[in-house]
Amino acid sequence: LQEVMWEMIQSPQQHYQRLTSLLRRIRDAPDASRELERWGLRLDTDIYKTQGHVLPGERINLRHRSFLPAEELGWHREVTKEAPIAAISINSWLLVYPKRLQHLAKDLLAALRSSCGSMGMQVGQPSVQELRDDRIESYVRSIQSSLGSQDKVQLLLCIIPGGRDDVYGAIKKLCCVQTPVPSQVINAQSLMGHPGKIRSVVQKVLLQINCKLGGQLWGVDIPL
Repeated sequence: LQEVMWEMIQSPQQHYQRLTSLLRRIRDAPDASRELERWGLRLDTDIYKTQGHVLPGERINLRHRSFLPAEELGWHREVTKEAPIAAISINSWLLVYPKRLQHLAKDLLAALRSSCGSMGMQVGQPSVQELRDDRIESYVRSIQSSLGSQDKVQLLLCIIPGGRDDVYGAIKKLCCVQTPVPSQVINAQSLMGHPGKIRSVVQKVLLQINCKLGGQLWGVDIPL
């Protein structure tokens, strides 16, 4: 995924250089040139240039203020430090994790509580399910039991070991199909590291949770 993202976020100049390099390689490769000739095709060694139109920047609206994004067109810093348009308070939620990851669960909970205020959210104390192991059956049984014994669960938050796509798939199937409830699954590896990294992950998780529960992070003006 990181390699794909690296390909996608290159600058226009980098894209231009790579495409013109590819065109030159095709021209200089005898086999490629013969194949193009066989089809009656010819590739220019430069990309067609045309007049472009640069759209003005859009103003991003939060609950209490508006701003224009910086040149890199990101506004993560703003939406994690100020109240969004609509924030959902999390009062009834379930936290599930295996016993060997209890230290990460403790750090995650502390980071959630310390980060939510600046983002206009309130996060209450969860119902905690600490599993003896990280088998799929343990997660599914515990989640089913907890959801069945509680009246209204707004959110299920699970911490799973790194590289366990099977556990992720089982949890999502349970929460999306069998017992519908908004869910957030966090890979334990993303929580390992310095406190600043955990805080950054938690901020992104809170933004996702707010949207999943029906909140609205930001908006733009769309005039008639």
